[in-house]
Amino acid sequence: MSSLRILSLVLVSILFSAAAKADDRDDVLAANKAFAAAFSTRKIESMDPLWAHDGGVTIIHPRSKAVLLGWDAVRSSWVEGFSRAIEASLTMDNPAVSVTNNVGWVVGIEKVHGRLPNGEVLDSSLLATNVYEKRDGHWLMVHHHGSRMPQ
Repeated sequence: MSSLRILSLVLVSILFSAAAKADDRDDVLAANKAFAAAFSTRKIESMDPLWAHDGGVTIIHPRSKAVLLGWDAVRSSWVEGFSRAIEASLTMDNPAVSVTNNVGWVVGIEKVHGRLPNGEVLDSSLLATNVYEKRDGHWLMVHHHGSRMPQ
């Protein structure tokens, strides 16, 4: 095989690899936006399809005292959290997205707005990390961590 042909194959391979990574990055960002939209519905049925459903998923909420491990614990935490508010919305400012192989993560500042049944309004800014794993062509959340911003 000639050197020119090998060089051409290498360049084509690099171009396709870069395009795939750009697509994965966009797909991870889309999964993160879907997470924010699901949170804003306050319906577990919206959150269910976004997460991997296994014993390895984890979550740390701002009020958590320990890491919750496994889909059953993570799902229960969302059900309980959604029941506390009558209104909620979530956005992430300036998300930073990284992807390596089949793992992607997004870090940024989540803005949470909510209203409790007594009418109290809650507005919080959280330092957040969301980790996704690509499974069967879909980016599923495997970890969420939200911490209160230092005062």
